[in-house]
Amino acid sequence: MARTPLILLPPSEGKSSGGGGHPLNFDELSFGALNPTRVRMVKSLGQLSQRPRSSKKLLGVKGAALEQAMADNASLNEAPTQPAIERYTGVMYDAIDYPSLGDNAREAFERGVIIMSGLFGVVRPSDMIPAYKLKMGAKLLRRGTCAAVWKPLISKSLGSEAEDRVVWDLLPNEHSAAWDPSKVACQARFTVKFLQRGADGQFKTVTHLSKLLKGALVRHLVSNSAEASEADSALMLAARFAHPEGYEFDPDLTTEVDRATELVFVRD
Repeated sequence: MARTPLILLPPSEGKSSGGGGHPLNFDELSFGALNPTRVRMVKSLGQLSQRPRSSKKLLGVKGAALEQAMADNASLNEAPTQPAIERYTGVMYDAIDYPSLGDNAREAFERGVIIMSGLFGVVRPSDMIPAYKLKMGAKLLRRGTCAAVWKPLISKSLGSEAEDRVVWDLLPNEHSAAWDPSKVACQARFTVKFLQRGADGQFKTVTHLSKLLKGALVRHLVSNSAEASEADSALMLAARFAHPEGYEFDPDLTTEVDRATELVFVRD
């Protein structure tokens, strides 16, 4: 079986509703060692959904969005499910455009992508999950934020999953807090940064387009999974990534940050 890169992604803030799958079955989820904590998280979130004031504080939404989130969280064990790659929506997942991937790229995506989740810890694209609302930075259990609860468990799970593989860490700060890269003996770890050169020649970090750019990069990685899975060819692969928005790889700005290679893409 061909090697594939390990790609770490955040979930989406928005999620599709409904689904055609049977209700949540923990035993069918990937990373079964996480199930005892998943059960506690689901139970606690379901109980909290009965308290509007507490839900508003925890979830950070109000009005119709709060009502929908509470309804989703109240029915986690009975609601229909669908694959995580269909459940998670938004700019990055639209840019990935999973249905349009070729067969080989889709296989690399399914084998290599792991999605962080405040509720489930980590899931694979094919895992069947219900609609829910819970941020990784929320404090659901007494042990602190979801990230703090999951960190030792996810780090252990990824330790065996990432061994001797190239890891493409595309996580924002909130989700990076849910694992410890120092506990993972991977072949190499790459992070990315997108910069815009201003009229004064100074660079500014791009935030408003980062999800779109990361989605396009994921497509590039899984469409060239053999190169993305080897540290020696990763820089050449990055150099071939040219986003329609005009961002291109700049090897001179690429540095080592926190024991990872930070690949920098620039638009003038």
